[in-house]
Formats: sequence, C-alpha cells, structure tokens
Amino acid sequence: MELQTTWDTLVEASRYMFRGPSTREIVLFLVILGLSILVISVPYLWSKISHLREIEKAFFSRGKSLGLTDEEIRLLWKYARRLPYDPQMVYENKPLFEKIVSRIIQENFSDVRLIPSIRAKLKFDTIPWFIPITNTRDIDLYQTGKLIVDGVSVDAAVWDKTETELHIVILQALPRAIRTGEVVKFHFIRENEGRYSFESVVKDRYREGDRLVLVLEHTDNINRVQLRESLRWKVKLPVEFALIKDITQDVEEANFLSGRIDDISTKGVRICTQEPVKPSEGEYVLMNFSIGEHRFENIIGQIMNVRTLQAQVCMGIKFLKLSQHEERIIDRFILEEQRKLIKTFKIGDTS
Repeated sequence: MELQTTWDTLVEASRYMFRGPSTREIVLFLVILGLSILVISVPYLWSKISHLREIEKAFFSRGKSLGLTDEEIRLLWKYARRLPYDPQMVYENKPLFEKIVSRIIQENFSDVRLIPSIRAKLKFDTIPWFIPITNTRDIDLYQTGKLIVDGVSVDAAVWDKTETELHIVILQALPRAIRTGEVVKFHFIRENEGRYSFESVVKDRYREGDRLVLVLEHTDNINRVQLRESLRWKVKLPVEFALIKDITQDVEEANFLSGRIDDISTKGVRICTQEPVKPSEGEYVLMNFSIGEHRFENIIGQIMNVRTLQAQVCMGIKFLKLSQHEERIIDRFILEEQRKLIKTFKIGDTS
C-alpha cells in the first residue's frame, strides 16, 4: 500500500514537472519581464533624453552668443544633431559646416536663403591663404585660372558665386561653343599653397558685356596638389645678406647688404631688396636675421630663382646648412602664427 502511494506521488510529480506552463503562468512571466525591462530602461532613456536636452540647450546658447537668430540655430541643429560627435563643432569647423550646407541644398532648398547670413556670422565667408580649400564655395572671387575645353586651355576667372552656383567668366576665345549640361574642367593655382582642379556641370550661360559667363554647380570633389614640400609663411623680417661665389668664402670678406624676408619655411626664404644687385640662379647667399629672441647668423643658402619687380629684386633661396634646432625654431614660429590667424577665422580640421 505504501509502495503504491509512493509510486502515485512520483507519477504526479513527474507529470507536473514536464507539463507545459499554463496561460496564467505565461502572462505572469511576461508581466514580470516587462516590468523588469521598464525598471531598467526608463531611467536610462530618461538620462539620454535629459542629456540630449542639455546638448540642445548648450547648442542654442552658443548660437545666440555668436549672433545667430533662432531660425538659423534651428536649421543648423536639425543637421548638426545627426553628427557622431559634438554638434557645436559646426560652429568651429568650416569643412564640417560646408558639408551641412551641401545637405541643406540637397534636402531643403528653401532654407538656403539663411546660409549667407550664418556664414558671415560664423566668419566662414573667407579662409586664410594657407588653409587648403575643400569645395568650390571656398574659391575667392576673381581667382584666375584655366578652363579646359577639348584639351585646349583658355583664360578664365571666378566672376561671382552664390551658395548653389559658381560663375566663371571666359577671358579668351573658346575653341567651340559650350552647351548647357556639358561638363567642364577648371584649373587654378592658389598662391603659395596648392594647384587645384575640378569638374562641374554647366547649369546656364549669360553675357557680361562682351564676355561669356558660365554658371556651374558647386562641388566638393576638388583635387589639390601641394606646391611646396613645406609651407612658406608670409613675413616681413629685416635681413642682412651677402652674395658669395663659394660657400667656403671667408665671412669677413662678404659684403653684406640690407633686405627683407617676404616668406620663410624650414627649407628656405624669399628675400627682396632695393639694393643695386644682380643675383644669378646657382649663386650662394650668406644671411643674418632674427626670429623672436633667436639670431640666425651666417646661414648659407643657394639662389633657386630670381625675379625683378620694378625697383626691387627678389630671390628664392634654399637653405643649405640649417641645424635641427633652427628648423624647430622656424617650425614653432610658423605654427604660432598659424594659430593666431586660425583663431580669427575659426578654421578646423575634420580628419
């Protein structure tokens, strides 16, 4: 009897263990699971929403401090909040700002009217000469260059520009007529910085006096070739220099003259002078000049090119003997000058 009772109990327990859950148990489990998820997720979601509100508040506060209207700030916020980093970078970073401008033009053309005002308030309407340009909106008015038509180069220049268009005036006779919808190529050199080229579609044509003007679409696809191995920084530094035939010449025999350094890099300088000299390419130069508290004494260079401009002569000179310490001094000087200018124009880097 006891054995039968034990067996019945075991069978009943097994039946209970292996039966499926009841509807009530499933509902109860789901309710508990849902409540657990809510308990965990609600505080997290609330913190994310609060953090986003703080970012938005800071973004609008910064925009107002820069003189932007509420409408202008809202437009920038609409696109800047999608960024994978701090939205306020759009106020400091010109390449990033230009990417947002391109999106506005593609997605919401009616708001393009706000861009010129925003650009001016953020001081993004011009860029320093030493900063590479990243799209055709950055090209200066009246920048000269060459329009390429069927392999033939003709003189041209930037005549006008808007947020959506670039106007190129043709300064020479074309080998043939250019049609609307055709793709043209424009080459130009940005002084002391780089050689650029881009292709764009001709949207329209019109006449400015007797000159043809092509209306091109803006493009971010712009090619650049750096002109120099190292950046030459524009300066006005007094210099004493002497032309010598041989680098072994005794310094005491050198006849020093006065001049002005117009640009400098770790590789060389450009010296201009009104002294009655006739330098030649390949000749050597001794130079004495100062940068800050450091005095560069008897620096030897070789003349790479000579230009005569009215009453003055300018010489492009390559350093032949410059210590690493002196190179670092020039590097630090150029870097500090760049920082001063960048603070004015607020140009950033998206790399």
